[in-house]
Amino acid sequence: MSDQQNKPKTPMADMSESEIAMRKFLKALGVTTHQKLEAALAEAVASGDMKSGDALEINATINIPALDFSHDVSSTLIAPDQE
Repeated sequence: MSDQQNKPKTPMADMSESEIAMRKFLKALGVTTHQKLEAALAEAVASGDMKSGDALEINATINIPALDFSHDVSSTLIAPDQE
């Protein structure tokens, strides 16, 4: 593990306003994206567009135009079992 992963969590009271805002954004991004992806994959399996266990390439981009910043993340998702 890296030093960053072993670092103890910083209590919210000790974080700067900037750090808190960043964490809130990343948490909202992660939670909402997870919910929407989970629903879309379940619907695709239920409708027969995908089979359980199918692999699906995914890409996400975060842009901050004011900073001329862009960050891309790519991965592979696996379709869930049909409920």
